[in-house]
Amino acid sequence: MTHAHSTELDVVVDTAQRRLDTLRETHERLDRITVRLTSPDNVVTVVADGSGAMVALELAENLGSIPAHELASTITAMAAEAATAALAQRDAILQSLQASFTDS
Repeated sequence: MTHAHSTELDVVVDTAQRRLDTLRETHERLDRITVRLTSPDNVVTVVADGSGAMVALELAENLGSIPAHELASTITAMAAEAATAALAQRDAILQSLQASFTDS
């Protein structure tokens, strides 16, 4: 193998390694996405992961005076907001990944 071929191969390997490192970093960032939102009345707290799935639900202890339909509506609204925020974070991370591959 000539020196020129060796250098070209080194560039290809270095580029591949950088992209692999970027993929690993992106995967770690996606795994760390957590959005925690609490309703304005502090009755409902929802946690969503990077896929937008609700992974935790916390309810205040004093729920006795809140009608069930109102509580359900608050849970649904907070879950939707948390999912939207988590998916927006995910989208930003994936756009960053795409840009890094386009630039290199």
